[in-house]
Amino acid sequence: MKELIKQYLDRGLSRRRLVSGLSAFGLSTVAAKAVAQNLAPLGQGIGSGNAATASTAIRTIEGNGGKLFVEQLKAAGVEYIFFNPSTGDHPIFDALVDVPEIKLIKGVQEGAVVAMADGYARASGRTGVVIVANIGLPNAMTQMVNTWKDQIPLLVAVASVDQDALGRDQWQETDHHELMTEPITKWFWQAQSTEAIAETTRRGLKFASTPPCGPVFLSLPTNTLAQHAKTQIWDGSKFNVPMRIRPDKADVEKAARLLIEAKNPLLSIGDEITWCRADKELLELAELLGAPVAGEMSNLGYWSKPFPTRHPLFIGTLLRTMRFPGKPDVLLNLGNRWGEIAAPGTTLISIRLDPTSLARQAPVDLAMVADLKLAIADLTAAIRSMATASRLADIAEQRAARTRAYSAQMAELREAIGRGLADSTPISMERLGIELEKHLDRDTCYVADVDSGKTMDPLMAFGGDDKQYFGTGPNVLGWGMAAGFGVKLARPDVPVVSVVGDGSFLFSGPQPLWSMARYKAPVTVIVLNNHSYNNERNRIWNGAGRQFEAARDMTCYNGNPDVDFAKTADAFGVEGETVKEAAALADTFARARAAMVEGRPYLLDIHIKREGLGAVSQWYPPYSLAQQRTRKV
Repeated sequence: MKELIKQYLDRGLSRRRLVSGLSAFGLSTVAAKAVAQNLAPLGQGIGSGNAATASTAIRTIEGNGGKLFVEQLKAAGVEYIFFNPSTGDHPIFDALVDVPEIKLIKGVQEGAVVAMADGYARASGRTGVVIVANIGLPNAMTQMVNTWKDQIPLLVAVASVDQDALGRDQWQETDHHELMTEPITKWFWQAQSTEAIAETTRRGLKFASTPPCGPVFLSLPTNTLAQHAKTQIWDGSKFNVPMRIRPDKADVEKAARLLIEAKNPLLSIGDEITWCRADKELLELAELLGAPVAGEMSNLGYWSKPFPTRHPLFIGTLLRTMRFPGKPDVLLNLGNRWGEIAAPGTTLISIRLDPTSLARQAPVDLAMVADLKLAIADLTAAIRSMATASRLADIAEQRAARTRAYSAQMAELREAIGRGLADSTPISMERLGIELEKHLDRDTCYVADVDSGKTMDPLMAFGGDDKQYFGTGPNVLGWGMAAGFGVKLARPDVPVVSVVGDGSFLFSGPQPLWSMARYKAPVTVIVLNNHSYNNERNRIWNGAGRQFEAARDMTCYNGNPDVDFAKTADAFGVEGETVKEAAALADTFARARAAMVEGRPYLLDIHIKREGLGAVSQWYPPYSLAQQRTRKV
């Protein structure tokens, strides 16, 4: 589909052929025409319009490529550039000297820079803009995987090889390095001339922010940044057109009828609801139907929690075979990439923002491509129009009664397990979850880079009026601390807590702490330190292979050396402390909160219990380089 849209934007495809091609991808005629209409300002020019408006929205600018790039970002409303500098991109930063509207946010490693911009984009809904060194692009790509899989809008740019130097194998130069980004970007371009930089930038911003969103890579050759040209700069309103598509009315009515008549309906939910800001519409629909809601588990393909996890209709993770509510006769999938897992005999309705993954893994009985906020609102209205309020209330109560009883039973069981493990030493994940729920403010942004979906998370309240959850679907480690900084940049007035494992901290290194200290970002970092890749070991040993048989953990124990994360934070100007006893948690959280209120970052190195198969072992394959020496030097 992206090739089809690219041809249209390059003016190599008519509007009629675009609509025809989109229909072939499964979009309804209404949806295809809406896409074409929204793309028209880019593909077919500005149009006649009002001359006075056009004169202010389109300006002619002369300068070097760096200035043209910056002026186009400014006109698009970009507020922040996340960067790590290189020599070749100096024309960009020269231009920024006189553009105070754009704030520079520096990171000291490319992966951390991308993760900061990624967190900002998730929390703000705006495109994160990144500039990193050409030679540092592979570092940036490690975190671009999270951005790509979770469909987060990001523009990543580098000052690439001088066009005259291509093929000469010069210092730190790789030819056509933009090709390496192809598998993990929505699209990539190279500016062919200085005059083309502004247009290339506009196109990159448009593609990154057009749902389904994703990262875009721009290659800006150093000669194009340094040379001068005259070109047009467009205001963002002329090319950043929201792609909010309504579903076909007949399809909505058919879905409404199926849901009203269903005996055992189930709602499957996903991250597209979060991206479309459709959580309130989802709650209204679920309560109208009285249907149970399932779908997300952190760090297993989902990065958000769009439905209140303490709501009596929420039943947890969607599975192909579910003990409760049993086999549904109608499954409504709302924005869940992995939600089309209906058992044979179940009628599957799937409404998705992303047509490329709709009906990709399983047959769908009724498919719609639409903005989730609009689609859910239309579906709710259709349901209300087809039955009286009293009939709908009776249906909802009959369905919801069973779910309320099940949810209450499961909540009581989780609380009992948590209380039973509360006094263990080292601290259990369950006890930590109970304490976090007790001490964190309800409006906290909770940024997680840890596998806690079966231990801590169920003991905490997320979604609705409670804490907002940010994670990653693919769970590429090293994201959490830097992303927490980006979330704080987008949400400066609410508490932000970044929870990472010791493995995640070691993946990213302490680089995000440098940015937190420089920009005085009051983020609370919590390191869950069990000296191990604990969940990875459990998954490995569950295979009952040779490591399990020999009781030898060949790969996952991280102790020796035991990293003192509080001391590491201190080296970067961030206060921190180590916590080893559960009884100390309340006072610890109070000190962290005080630092946040005063505007300072704070790190907690909390020693937690290793659990599962082989957890008690501290063995690892021994090897000493010192002992291999034939002479001491």
